[in-house]
Amino acid sequence: MTGPTFATHAPASPPRAPRPAPKTGERPDDAAGARILVYLKLHWLMVLFCGTLIGAAGAAVAWELLASKYESYGLFRVSAVPINVVNHNSNSQPRADFATYVKTLTTQLRSEDVLNAALRDIKDLPTIKAQKDPLKFLEEELDIRGPEGEVIRITFKGHEPEDARKIINAVQKAFVERVQAQNAQQIQKIAEQSGEAQKRMEQIVRTDRRPKSGGAGVVTAGGATAPAPLPAPPGAPGTPAGGAAPTLTQTDRAIYTQEPGLATKDYWMRKQQVEQLTLNLNALTRNRDVLQSQLKAIQDSPTQPLIAERVENDGDVSAARRLMVEAQITWMKYAGNSEDPNGPAIQEFRKTYEAYKRRYEALKDEKIKTIEGVRKLQEAKPLAAELQAVIFKVQEHQEKCDEAKKALALLEKYLAELPPGERGGLTQARFEKEYNPDDSRLAVTDGIWRELMQQYHLTQLELEAPARISVLQQASTPTQKDTKKQLLGTGFASVIGFVLMGLGVVGYETVSRRVSSLADVRAAVPTPVVGVIPGLPTDAAGKDPVRRAAANEAIDKLRAYVSQTWLSRGATAITVTSPIGDEGKAFTAFGLASSLAQAGYKTLLVDFDLREPAIHPYAGVPNAAGVCELLRAETDMRSVVQFLPSGLHLLPAGKWSDEARKAATGEKLEALLAKLREPYDCVVIHGHALLTVAESVEVARRCEAVLVCARYRETATPLLKRAAERVATMEIPFSGVVYVGATEQEALC
Repeated sequence: MTGPTFATHAPASPPRAPRPAPKTGERPDDAAGARILVYLKLHWLMVLFCGTLIGAAGAAVAWELLASKYESYGLFRVSAVPINVVNHNSNSQPRADFATYVKTLTTQLRSEDVLNAALRDIKDLPTIKAQKDPLKFLEEELDIRGPEGEVIRITFKGHEPEDARKIINAVQKAFVERVQAQNAQQIQKIAEQSGEAQKRMEQIVRTDRRPKSGGAGVVTAGGATAPAPLPAPPGAPGTPAGGAAPTLTQTDRAIYTQEPGLATKDYWMRKQQVEQLTLNLNALTRNRDVLQSQLKAIQDSPTQPLIAERVENDGDVSAARRLMVEAQITWMKYAGNSEDPNGPAIQEFRKTYEAYKRRYEALKDEKIKTIEGVRKLQEAKPLAAELQAVIFKVQEHQEKCDEAKKALALLEKYLAELPPGERGGLTQARFEKEYNPDDSRLAVTDGIWRELMQQYHLTQLELEAPARISVLQQASTPTQKDTKKQLLGTGFASVIGFVLMGLGVVGYETVSRRVSSLADVRAAVPTPVVGVIPGLPTDAAGKDPVRRAAANEAIDKLRAYVSQTWLSRGATAITVTSPIGDEGKAFTAFGLASSLAQAGYKTLLVDFDLREPAIHPYAGVPNAAGVCELLRAETDMRSVVQFLPSGLHLLPAGKWSDEARKAATGEKLEALLAKLREPYDCVVIHGHALLTVAESVEVARRCEAVLVCARYRETATPLLKRAAERVATMEIPFSGVVYVGATEQEALC
């Protein structure tokens, strides 16, 4: 046999664009791995193109996101013990205090004060300008490590190498300046206190060394003359009002009479107590004044910008501001459109705006005062507690000092009344010379004065001593480390594009489950595969003689199976259909009918796909009157059947109408098919898609045989299975599946 003869002027392709036929010799396996490879081979071009685009985009993003930052670091040196020459900070300070000191420094290094000072020098850097909150950015990005011995390391990483170096230098500078300034302020305060105390003691020493007027004095055991204490002047502490001098009780006078030197001893003890209490009282008073000034500074401190910004973003304040702005816009709008901008109605809008404005400002001030009040209260609470304790101590020392002054005045009056020879008459066997209170007082005051003078000068030297904290190394040259991570991430991102496309293709094919091999067809349906046609329908009329011969040979094999298996058993009507359409049923029907006609069977090919007729292009004839006209009884069979040169008789579909659809059922359809069978050995019917049109079922169940076509990469296996099940439910005597688009090896089965 020469195979079916297709019209030379038939269309080069069916309505849907055909896909390339698989290469000769391909035979997909049923294994999951082999199936995935088949899916990738089918879409390799799309995977290559789209994977390249996605991979390139992913690689670019990964290169930017994983870019290795430039790292710059600086080093601080912190002495384990303070570098001091004054003994009030001894170098024997415990090492445990060093760990606490370092923790304090690292916390201070991230403090708002230090970072704000650093930002003033680096505010114009691109890295800082790009940040919404530079202060928080620096606090998070600065990496502080240590101590390693006496070294603290501060590191910053950024994309701009020069910015990283400048940021490290600015932070180092701000930190060292503030720490050194605080230390210098503390030492300066100690120096000032030492200087004031030294001046007071110097005045006291000068007074004690000066001879008393009148020449009268106390003669010590060694013959020296000590100044005699003078009576207390009127109005002095302990002196009664009116100028009358206080007097001792009779009991005290009796005691002092029995022990003549006891009064003088008590006098100098009381005087030394008054001086010591006066010094302590002055120190407490200065401390009280400092605390009061600090509390006042906290109370008068301005509102912080961050608090004002946070209040502006508050929900209630934002709502009030929005109402104010809306009222202002309304007022300005009507004022601009009104002929009289000062009219009553316009003034009402203005008053509304001013009311909203006052409300907004009052609400904002209230919230700022609330937040500021809480902040100031937290800051002032410890100072207030310390101030209260100092005030209590001031009162306590003042009371003790007043009592000591009163007792001193009484003793001074009593000693002034005694004869000069009896004022220092204390003589004890254990002393080498008579005790002189003036000598003791002078020695004490002179010793205190010398110590204060020494401490003052040593504190001045400490101001010039090296700082405990110093910059060991400024910002290092920025280096870019570990680019391996960036390269690996970029490579992975470029590969992931192909992986994603491959997964997408495999997922799509797995969900759609299109027929990709003869094994897929056999696995989907229990119906036998009676025909396997290699290549696409266009190959039978193509220019390649090898493909054309293979397709014609497969059609002849199908005709041989149909004639020997079905026609020999009495079947006369064969319906060729498919699950949904465009799956090779028109090609199969025309090829089978042509092959049967060439084999000597008187064959009629009926195009019963009334909605989308597709047989007449293969035959090269117009779609004139046909099945639709017969169903509408508009013509007879002799007028519509066309005779082709190959010996095949063709009945076209005709002109579709709704009347033809209504007639294609029941007795009219039964009568039409019976009339078509009478003069022919075999009637091949090209039907509608089995799952989409009702007429296809009506036609199929009135035929003895049904061929269901499945096309490579067009038919979905679930739909093919559903179509085979529907054929099985109709109890048709003969049925089979024709696989169109197989490989040459699959066509050999």
